[in-house]
Amino acid sequence: MSNNNEVYRTIIKRRSIRRFKQKPILLDLLKKFVNAARLAPSAANLQPLEFCIVNDKDLCLKVFEALSWAGYIKPKWSPMENERPVAYIIILVKDSKNLWYLRDVSFAASNIVLCAEGEGLASCILCKIDKEKIRKSLKIPEQIIIDSVIALGYKAEQSIVEDIVDSVKYYKDEKEVLHVPKRKLEDIIHINKY
Repeated sequence: MSNNNEVYRTIIKRRSIRRFKQKPILLDLLKKFVNAARLAPSAANLQPLEFCIVNDKDLCLKVFEALSWAGYIKPKWSPMENERPVAYIIILVKDSKNLWYLRDVSFAASNIVLCAEGEGLASCILCKIDKEKIRKSLKIPEQIIIDSVIALGYKAEQSIVEDIVDSVKYYKDEKEVLHVPKRKLEDIIHINKY
């Protein structure tokens, strides 16, 4: 299998990262990620999504306090103060009657994290979030659905992909390196029949 496709290499390289360097991200770069999300496929081209960029230090703290991190890691874990994300993109839905908006969210989130990876940034998509705390902190109107939060920053850790042995649960080893089990290609692929 050829690996000389840049998009494919970016996909293969990208992992959820939860520890970040405290280096700011340029606003123009964050806008670039939202533009990539804006251009993602949209069911019936209804385009129900909007995005809130958060890069103000005080607001980043408020968003951070509304997030749950790495549910498989015990005891409960979250990034330390000097490892927290330096920016967030919050995915919003303006049309709750759109039955397909979750697909749009998925495409948009994927474009954001891949674009970030391509620019040398790390990301983590978070769905276990305190939506009302985020709504209040960012003054998001009640009629807007807060779907998810993408944490962003420069990588302060690496993760290792490995074959699943007994469990899908990611874990940290004794050196605090994150290991992420993934199913093997030959275990999930079916060609011309199941």
